[in-house]
Amino acid sequence: MAASARSFHTRSTSFPSESHPNLAGVQECLHLVKAWEACPSGKAPLVTRLGHLKDLYASIVVFLQLPLTQQALCGKERLVRELMDDYLCLMDACGLVKDSLAHMREQHQTLQSMLRRGVTGLESGICAYQCSRKRMKKDMAKCLRLLRNMEKHISSSNDNLDMVDQVFNDVRAVTVSTFNALSSVISGRKAAKSIFSRLLSSMSSKSDEDDVGEIEKADAAIFRLHDTSLKTIRQEDAREAQKLMEELDVSLREVEVELEDVFRCMIQAKVSLLNIVTGC
Repeated sequence: MAASARSFHTRSTSFPSESHPNLAGVQECLHLVKAWEACPSGKAPLVTRLGHLKDLYASIVVFLQLPLTQQALCGKERLVRELMDDYLCLMDACGLVKDSLAHMREQHQTLQSMLRRGVTGLESGICAYQCSRKRMKKDMAKCLRLLRNMEKHISSSNDNLDMVDQVFNDVRAVTVSTFNALSSVISGRKAAKSIFSRLLSSMSSKSDEDDVGEIEKADAAIFRLHDTSLKTIRQEDAREAQKLMEELDVSLREVEVELEDVFRCMIQAKVSLLNIVTGC
């Protein structure tokens, strides 16, 4: 009888089935993140996707804290350590994106202050902004390389997975895709030209046919003020640059807030995984 009970206990440490309510919650959040990519750009703000990603990691934390999940993962130490390593890389990518967005907002605020005071010091301010944009692009290139390496790892480990392994794999894939999109946007890469317009879709009536990213528009307006062929800055150019920077400031702040929440949830997920490893 004792042997039979022990055998039953061993079987109970397998991963929960698809009908398990907490796993279903993870899958539902995962579906919402994936569904974002299928939405028309004008109806799917990127901040919404980040909100879904935050909810996804929050549901993962709940799932990882279940005793049944912890028992099952004790038998898959390699998977847990891989997840911990991947989450660390994703947190690095998230931090790079978040810091770049914050730095861009700071630079925009400095330039707006200069424009309000007049043209005094504006040339040096724009030169500083150009240098900061170059640094941002280098950081985003580093971020994209990091994400590409993760994409290769995810695609190479996509065979013969059980259901929960597949869910974790999908979570990593959608996270990589989201940070990839943000990194490309900050870099001003044309491959992401339509993505950033989703940030402003709830506040802007601009046509989806406009194929220039909002950051690129702001950059062009700022650099136009530094056109050496113009002896004086035209007021309409200054107003346009201010308008675009103000719009971006609102949107970038929204993205920063969501990214910070995603980052915190990822830390909690990593801590939960560490607790599983130390508790086994």
